[in-house]
Amino acid sequence: MPTPPTRRAAAQERSLEPPRRLRALAAALLCATGCTERLESIDLPSIGLPGLDPPATSAPAAPASAAPRAPSAPRAAGSASAAPRAAAPATRPECDELPSEEEERRAQLPPLTALGKAVPTEPWSPPPYEVLPGVTLPAKIAAKVEQIDQGYARRTREHLVITSGTRDANRQARAMFTKLRLGEDLLQLYRNKAAVQEIKKAYQANSRKPPEQVVAAMEAVIQDQIDRGIYVSAHLRRGAVDVRNRTMSPKEKRAFLESAAEVGGVLVLEETTPAHYHLQID
Repeated sequence: MPTPPTRRAAAQERSLEPPRRLRALAAALLCATGCTERLESIDLPSIGLPGLDPPATSAPAAPASAAPRAPSAPRAAGSASAAPRAAAPATRPECDELPSEEEERRAQLPPLTALGKAVPTEPWSPPPYEVLPGVTLPAKIAAKVEQIDQGYARRTREHLVITSGTRDANRQARAMFTKLRLGEDLLQLYRNKAAVQEIKKAYQANSRKPPEQVVAAMEAVIQDQIDRGIYVSAHLRRGAVDVRNRTMSPKEKRAFLESAAEVGGVLVLEETTPAHYHLQID
């Protein structure tokens, strides 16, 4: 005796139930692991899954006044007058770290004859915070950094590490020479492509000369740019300081921002590549 149509349809529906359940389970697992782009290949049953909405038949039109969101600038972490929440500047600062002494040796640059921190008075003793080799801080800037470090040490019993400071044209030329000699693409590092091309042209035109002569040619171009108000790096502007924060805990980061706000006259930007705080000090 043949099975009635309604029973046959119910039996077929039950036979499809295990595959549907398996597909639903697979979809849920993919959602949990973040692999949502692979869900399109799964024939899902009509069930609700967390974080997965059924595709809409038609997308609503965007309002006439809506505009695409611009990429966000570096987050401003502090300011001179208030708790550190100042709005970030409209443009990203050119904040490049100096090559290490080992990298300069690999680039065949002779060592600098005078390294270290500018001293405001005599006699002078080293500050409690750490300054990496080759980093120079003008006296007034060093005094403010020391005040920030005192507040930070009072809150955390730790001291700051200064990874970069204000540079002159020669120190910037050495840094860019080393990066070029070691194969780094400066056009990817700096926003002002025209300024970089001018400096690269001096590097290429003198590439057969000794390294110090190549640096001198690059320095002349950078100094000319500064005289025209062009700064290929934020560190060519007086008052630029980088502070290492990749070793700071969230609590220590808050302590640093509070210390900078306490001193005043300091704009703090949190940079991520590499991770550090960039300070612009008045």
